[in-house]
Amino acid sequence: MKLFFALAFIIAACSNNPSENSDFVSSEFEETIEIPNTRQEVYSSETKVLSSDISQKLVRSGGINFQSEDLEKDYQQIKGMLGGFDAYLENESQSNDQFRKTYNLSIRVPSDKYDSLLNRISGIAFKVDSKYSNTDDVTERYYDLQSRIQNKKELEKRYREILTKANEVKDILEIERNLNEVRTDIEMMEGQFNYLSNQIKFSSLQVQFYEELPYELNSPKKKGFWVRIFNAVDNGWQVFLTVFVGLVTLWPFYLAGGLVFVLVMYLKRRNKKHP
Repeated sequence: MKLFFALAFIIAACSNNPSENSDFVSSEFEETIEIPNTRQEVYSSETKVLSSDISQKLVRSGGINFQSEDLEKDYQQIKGMLGGFDAYLENESQSNDQFRKTYNLSIRVPSDKYDSLLNRISGIAFKVDSKYSNTDDVTERYYDLQSRIQNKKELEKRYREILTKANEVKDILEIERNLNEVRTDIEMMEGQFNYLSNQIKFSSLQVQFYEELPYELNSPKKKGFWVRIFNAVDNGWQVFLTVFVGLVTLWPFYLAGGLVFVLVMYLKRRNKKHP
């Protein structure tokens, strides 16, 4: 009877041998890291997006270019209306030249209010030069990123489970290295996904409007017979002044030439008096 209990104790002790657990963890880890990339991205069937959950994802963008009768008034009016559309001004710039003053505004507006805001801005324009809209279907890219992120997180979870069972230093180091790679991939894809989600949620609207500067006779873009006559007279006078100033600049040569002339005349008269 005592011999039976002794044998039972030895068998139980052998079954709890840590080296066997280590071999189990090592083989389980090797099976995980040997999964090809394509299989890792579909590691869990539960993370696949069901077709019934898919909705179309669109990125909308557009712009309008128009002439304004009162640049500052229209600028303030556009800024004032943004709050009513839950829109915001992303950036702006102003430029001036001899012909016109121009504002360039970059606006972000919720996609469902994009058309309303564009039509509202068109309504204040004095003359619309151009207006355009673009729609980019990113449904496939959106759900592909979402699915890949979910699958990478499942893979990360699997690595962490194996890490808790690992005893060998080489296995621990290898698992941690793979965990870092997976975490880097997740962060990169989450950044792309967040940016794409923001593009879907908020549409981009580029607004450019300008005001013509007052009429000027010397403006080369103005046309008309009398304006051309005036410009021709003015240009002739400017040419004359330019030539006159250039001639005055040569005064040292005039002075030297005069002295030479006087000297030559003097020598001629002297030769006549003393043949």
